[in-house]
Order: sequence, then structure tokens, then C-alpha cells
Amino acid sequence: MSINPLYATELQMIDGLEEMLWDAGLENKEELKQRFQVKDMPSLNWALRKLAAIEAKKLEMSNMIVAEIERLKLFAEKETRGLTESENFFKALITEYAADKRAEDPTYKIKTPYGKIAYRKQPDKWLYDEDLLVAYLEQNDFQELIRTKKEPVKTEIKKSFQVGSNGRVYDNDGQLVEGITVEPQPDVLDIKVSEV
Repeated sequence: MSINPLYATELQMIDGLEEMLWDAGLENKEELKQRFQVKDMPSLNWALRKLAAIEAKKLEMSNMIVAEIERLKLFAEKETRGLTESENFFKALITEYAADKRAEDPTYKIKTPYGKIAYRKQPDKWLYDEDLLVAYLEQNDFQELIRTKKEPVKTEIKKSFQVGSNGRVYDNDGQLVEGITVEPQPDVLDIKVSEV
């Protein structure tokens, strides 16, 4: 997928603009801000066209990178598939050999210049049906074996309390609610460029 020709033109103009500014000795961003300002609808449209072109180029690059990563993943899978099959084959041979030796000697282990094999004890795996277990623990007075997580229900708190002008939160009786402060957030400018 290649970039829209209109965006390509806008990007060329950006590159040309950067070169022109460099030649003029305008390396400082403050100087650039003073020279180029959005003052009216045509200059706003110009800036939005430049943003649209930049976003299109970033998307093109991102798509190319994703495609290349997928291609490399497929290559790696293909290359390692045979190796994994060989690895499993040799591990099966060694497992069979070790099982025969362990039948003769329960503590069998061996070390060679290329590796070692030994059996090691693993802890038993405990499988829990948590609902059934909690019910049993409650019925048989094992409360100390039940963990209770306490946390505020924030969505309900926002509905139940009022925010004062000082950023503090008060209940319906005017009592200060400890543990909450509200930090006002400024509006955020949302810039969306249209797709061409």
C-alpha cells in the first residue's frame, strides 16, 4: 500500500520547507513559530493538510513494519519447526534411556561433557474449586483462611458525594470525606484530520 499522491506532495513540501528554513538559518523553533502561524481558515486548512500527510506516512510505515514482522515470524517458524522436531526426538530418546536406568537405580543421574540428566522432585499441584472451598471454610469456622479484599466502589462514590470548590469531597450532610481530592482537568484540544 502506498501513500496517497496528495499526501506525498504535502510531505515533499514539508521536506522542502525544512530545507528552506535551514538555509535561512532558522534553527530555533521560536523563530519558526513567529514566521509560521495559523491565523485564518486557509492557514488552518494548510496545517491540517500537513498533519494528515504526516499521519498517513506514519500509518504507511507502521503497516510496512507490521507486514515485515509477520514475514520474519513466518520465516522463524519455518526454520525452527525442523529443529523443534529434532529436539523432541532426542529428548524422547534420552527420556526412555533415563526411565530404564531409573528402574535399576531410583536415584540415577549422570553428567557428561555435553550435559547432565537427573530426576528432581516437584511439589504436588493443588487444584482449587474456590467457590466450594470458601463455602467449606466459612461453614467450618476457618475465617482466617479466607482473604477479603476491601476497596472503594469509585463509580458509586462519584454519584453519592459532592465536590466543593476547593477540590475536596463532601457527603450529603456536609461532612468532609477523607481520602479523596478532585483535581480539575483542562480541556484537551482534539485534532482529527480527514482521510482523503
